[in-house]
This record gives sequence, C-alpha cells and structure tokens, in this order.
Amino acid sequence: MAVTIFVIILLLYVVVGGVVTRFVKSSDDFYVMGEKGSTLLIVGTLAATYLSATTLLGIAGQSYAEGPLVIAALGSFGAWLGTLLAVIYVGRKMKALGVKTMPDYFEKRFDNKWVSVVATLIMIIGLIGYGVTQFIGAGLVLSKVTNINFELLIILFTFALIVFTAFGGMYGVVITDTLMFFTMLAISVVIAPIIIGEAGFDQMKSLSETLPGYWTIAGTENRSIGWSISQFLVWILFFTCIPALVSRVFPANNDFVILKAAIIGVFFAPFMQLIVFIAAGGMQVLEPNITPTDNAMVVGFMEYTPPVVAGIGIAALMASIMSTASTLFVLVGFALSRDLYEKIFEKNLDEKQRLMAARIGQVIVAVIICIISILQPSAIYWISIYAGSIFAVGWLPTIVSSFEWKRMNSKAALTSMIIGVSTFVLFGELIRNGQLSVPEGIDELMIALCFSVGSLIIVAFMTKANSYELEYYNKMKQTNMAEQTINEFLKKPNGLAKIKKQYKQIVVTAVVVTMVSVVVWGYFFVNLGL
Repeated sequence: MAVTIFVIILLLYVVVGGVVTRFVKSSDDFYVMGEKGSTLLIVGTLAATYLSATTLLGIAGQSYAEGPLVIAALGSFGAWLGTLLAVIYVGRKMKALGVKTMPDYFEKRFDNKWVSVVATLIMIIGLIGYGVTQFIGAGLVLSKVTNINFELLIILFTFALIVFTAFGGMYGVVITDTLMFFTMLAISVVIAPIIIGEAGFDQMKSLSETLPGYWTIAGTENRSIGWSISQFLVWILFFTCIPALVSRVFPANNDFVILKAAIIGVFFAPFMQLIVFIAAGGMQVLEPNITPTDNAMVVGFMEYTPPVVAGIGIAALMASIMSTASTLFVLVGFALSRDLYEKIFEKNLDEKQRLMAARIGQVIVAVIICIISILQPSAIYWISIYAGSIFAVGWLPTIVSSFEWKRMNSKAALTSMIIGVSTFVLFGELIRNGQLSVPEGIDELMIALCFSVGSLIIVAFMTKANSYELEYYNKMKQTNMAEQTINEFLKKPNGLAKIKKQYKQIVVTAVVVTMVSVVVWGYFFVNLGL
C-alpha cells in the first residue's frame, strides 16, 4: 500500500510537470515564468525548496544522533535568518534591477567578462555540489522503499526530473513545487506528530539520562560553543546568497507578493523543519540503533505509521528532494545556456534558439549530477555544507559591497571571489588533514570569509571604480522594488485603494503568523520542558 501511494503521487508530479510546459511561450516564461507568480506560488516554491534531502535525511540524522537542539537551535536558526535576507534584501534588490538570473546581476553591475565568468563558475560548482546531496537522498529513500539498487534509481530519478525542468523551466518548477509543498506539509502536520506521540514526551525528555547532553545545544558530543556559533553564522551567510532561494523572488508578480511570501515563508521554514527534528529525537526513543543515521526518518515512516500514511510520507519526503533538485537543475542549466553560452561567448540567438539552448543546458546538468551522485553516495550533511559555503565566501562579500559601497569595482570583486573560494578549500583541507588547528571549532568558512572581505577592501582602496560602475551604482540607488510596485498600482483604476488593501493584508498576515507561531512553539517548549 505504501509503495503504491508513493508511486501514484510521484506519477502525478511528473504528469503535472509535463502539462505545465504548455504555458512556456518565451524565454521570459522559461526563466522567470513571465513574472506572474502569486503569493501562493512564491510561498509554495520557497517552502518546497527550503525543505530538502539535507533537512529530512542529513540534518534529521544529526538530530537523531546528537539531539535536536544542537542543529535546530543554532544551524537552522541561522538558515531562517538567511532565508529572510535572501528574499527581502538580496532578491528584492536584484528583481528591481530586472535581473533574470543571479549571474545577470554581476554582468549588469560590473560589465566585466571575467567577473561574470568567475561568478558563473562558482554558481555551477556550488549548485552541482548541492544538487548531488539531493540525488543521494533520493537514492537512499527509494532504495529503502523499493529494494531497487541505488544506481538504477538515480538514473530513473534523473529522467523524471528532466520532464518538468528541461521543458517547463521556471514555470514547471514553481507550479510543481507548490503542489509538492502541500504534500510535504503532511510530514510536519501528520507524520511527525504520530512519531512523537508514539515515543512520548516523557521518554524523549529522559534521553538526556542515557545520552548526556542530548537536550543541550552542545549535543551528545559536547561540541564547543565556538563550533555552534560558527555553524550559526555559516547557515546565515550561505542562505543569504544561495541562488536556489534568491531566484525564487524573480518570478513574483510584485513587491506585495514578495513581502507576504517572506512573512509566510519564514513561518513555514521552522514549522516544517523543527517538528521533523523533534520527531527524529522521538526515533531515538523508538529505535536507538539506526545506521546510517540519515535513514532515521525513513525508518520512522515505514515502521511507526500506518501503510497509507507511510506512503504519503515517503512521497512527501521524495517531493522535498525533487523540488530542490529541480530548482538546481533549472538554475545551473540557466547558467550554462544564458550566462555562459549566450553572454560570455556573445551568441545572438532568436527566441526559439534561446529556448532550445536552455533546455539542452538542463539535460547536460542532469547527466552531470546523475554521474557524480552515483560515484559519491554518502555524507549528505557535510557535502551540502561544503557546496553551500562556496556562495558565502565567493559571492556574499561582493554582492553586499556592490549594493552599498560606491568604491566597489570589478577588480575588487574578482580578487574577493577567487581568494574567498581558494582559501576556503585550502584551510578546509589543512584542518581536515590535521595540519592546522583552529580554536573552539571555528569553521574554515569564517577564516575564508575574513580573507575574502579583507582582500576586497584592500583592492577597492587601491583601485577606483570606472565611469560605468559609478553610473550603475547611482542608478541602482535610485531603483527599488517598492516604488516600482506602487507606480504600477497607481496606474490601475482605484489604485490607491488597492495599495491600502495590500498593506492591510500584509499586517494581518504578520499578526496571524506570529500568533500561530506562539501557540505551536509554546506547546513544544512546555511539553519538552525546554
């Protein structure tokens, strides 16, 4: 029964993804779904992208082994703040400038071919690494459910995703993401509470007696506070500029949609995550010897819920993987076709050729991720951290300084990106091989970030912004998403009344979300005695 429900829901995703291709009439439809995204669609795609194999398998496995607080209270809190910054700060600014992909921004801001090349390569390497984690998660889940070998499942999964990425582009991703989002809610609303109920709050609290530190932020391994703070900052930094989140803003219809999606999305991020992490703690009560720990939630679905619910749960878990993987397929495909092939090699394509190039890019990316996934089938959590960190050290200092600092120029951007990524890889290898020790478990990302920011500041003071860079900086300061949206609404009949209605909706949304958050998290805090 569980497998049947699982297969039916997966086929539904693929069919819907195929139907959505009918809406793709132009390259704008393919890249930003014609900027027609409603609040529901943007919330759906944000939340679906946020919940991934990393969350449900890798981080849930860490929570199972070391206690929910060691990750949920530090790392994920950082991710939620990072998500808010990605939407409100980075995404809104770039959308206001007419950006279709994140490498678009580097080209518009600096008009320098090498800055664009390096930025695009960072994006391709980082997203392929992150995409690999989703595929590994997919293989683990499907192998557990179907008993089909890992390699064959990865290949089948690749073909399924190509249906709604290579043909539907961003249209296909956003709409299927929203459908998957509702399936994923089943994990937090139905399945995780069932597992927590079977484990019992009293038994979960008593885990700290057999596993000292289980309900502390230090975890069972008694990790240092320096490690915890470092992880907190790592998640903020790379979530702030990771394209999988920032690019979710580009299809939004207007600024009101972005603001409402940010409020609702930031509620759903912890709601969908923390309950899963607590349920992973419940699995430590129900079955304390699961190996590898990445499988903790899969065992929970299959062994501790009724067959129908288990089928929905596995399908929802797979949806979280498919939604994130499809987003990465689309973004790296965009980078290959639009940011590398079209712009850097100066190809003048008509609309039909542009769509074809974009679709070929998707297929190339799918094949690459498929091959790498088959060759590297473990360590989901650490692979995702490594891949995502590249954006924090390679992109973030350049993006923030280019938004805010008049002296910022292409030479400083290029230096910062290259030194940031190089030092991140170098210090990481030195620390892992025991050739360098850092106090209090400080992450190599923090060291590399210092080099990235320091080199940026030094080169920016030693050089000057050219006339183009100064002109674009001034133009950027005069451009904002709120003003554009207000002007669009004022052109409509009763425009002022419609603006007031939108503002009221934003206020009501914020109040309701706050009240629901207090009730939900208050319940868990009281019952777990936190």
